[in-house]
Amino acid sequence: MAESKKKRIYVPLPYKRYWHLYSLQNLESEKLAKIVNKVLKQEYVLIK
Repeated sequence: MAESKKKRIYVPLPYKRYWHLYSLQNLESEKLAKIVNKVLKQEYVLIK
């Protein structure tokens, strides 16, 4: 019976490149500053 259990396959999440304004409202100030800097450098895209 132990052999019937299947192992879970780890699937990594895709890289988050697009940020919505509403998702930024819930972030801590340090993380918000990092994301805003990357948006200004055009590493991330801001969605309205």
